[in-house]
Amino acid sequence: MPGQYTPFRGTTEEEAREHHAKRPKSPDLLICQNCGFTATNALHGSYISTVKVLGHSGPGGVWAIGDKYILKEVAIDNNRFGDHYLGPEYPMTHFLDENSTIPVAKNMKHWSDRASNFFLMDRVPGESLEKIGPQLSWDEVVVLADEVADYLVQLRKFTSDKLQAPDGSLIRDSTFGPQGALHFWTSDVDEWWARVEPSIRDKSRKDHLMEQYSLLIKPGGPFVLTHGDLNVQNIMVKDKHVSGIIDWEHGGYLPEWWELKELERLQSKSWARALREALARRNVVPSEAAKTFAATFYNAFKDVTPAIFNKSVKFYDRTFHWESPSIPHYSAEKSLNSVIWLAKLKREGIEKTEAEKKAIEHRIKTAEDRAKVAEEKLAENETILAEFNKLSAEEKENLKRGK
Repeated sequence: MPGQYTPFRGTTEEEAREHHAKRPKSPDLLICQNCGFTATNALHGSYISTVKVLGHSGPGGVWAIGDKYILKEVAIDNNRFGDHYLGPEYPMTHFLDENSTIPVAKNMKHWSDRASNFFLMDRVPGESLEKIGPQLSWDEVVVLADEVADYLVQLRKFTSDKLQAPDGSLIRDSTFGPQGALHFWTSDVDEWWARVEPSIRDKSRKDHLMEQYSLLIKPGGPFVLTHGDLNVQNIMVKDKHVSGIIDWEHGGYLPEWWELKELERLQSKSWARALREALARRNVVPSEAAKTFAATFYNAFKDVTPAIFNKSVKFYDRTFHWESPSIPHYSAEKSLNSVIWLAKLKREGIEKTEAEKKAIEHRIKTAEDRAKVAEEKLAENETILAEFNKLSAEEKENLKRGK
């Protein structure tokens, strides 16, 4: 395995010797944690990869495989999400690809290993609205919002009597329950309360919360297909028109008002406004009861940390690049004498800085002392002048004559 290397930062000969003893013997240093690119690849190879990281969120990332395919990897966290919980993205994307004109990723394939779920799909043409949004006028954004609203109207025609994904699998509920714990959508209010009761902040609200829940999430639905995360990074645009809607992991058959509520949580408030107005023009508006319901549950839950944190889920080590894995540094520190010399230079640099700091402090102190003497002299002169002004004209004249 390629080694990781931290340039020398010490100032003493002892630190220099310890650092040199731990120095990797091979110059084949790891440069990128994600792709495994090494110094040997960089120095001696001619290959330029077209496999690139496009983005990441938590323990998951998205890769461009050339210009035709996308690979999405999501770490498996069995402690939080159960045994290989997949989520609804795969069944949602497949269902819409086969049964609608909504532009989604084509030919999605899924597999998993012991650590991750993988999703390979055709790349949706265009760029995200997040990327090109600043280049668009408001009228052009309105056109995009109208197109997305039309797709949502089409989406809402698919209904179910159960809260589920199109393939019948369960959907995780992270709103009417605590973050950090696995709860699935259910229309059984007693089952729901049994799951979330331990994390309710104010248990005296039990009757009110259960009543509100049973009024707007009724057994038998009907429930409508929903996206649930229409943020600008999930809207793909080409030639100023919607070319794709991606990332359906928050979707499924959900209450008809759910999409409208989720618009309030979008990161871009201007985009949320455009979508709300576009949906309103199609008579898709939230009821007052739904608004009250959403307000009732806002901040009702305290977050719950899993009892056993799954240490197998790996997160990116953000300190890695602060370590500066550098071939020039590695080469400069090849011999022990070089490292000792670096320690001497660093030590002298610190000593010089400290000396300069002390010199500046001395000059400030000297200036402050002079200013203090001047202030005292001024105060003394003002006192003498005040006493002189108290004298009569005759006394002042005698003083001037030296009498």
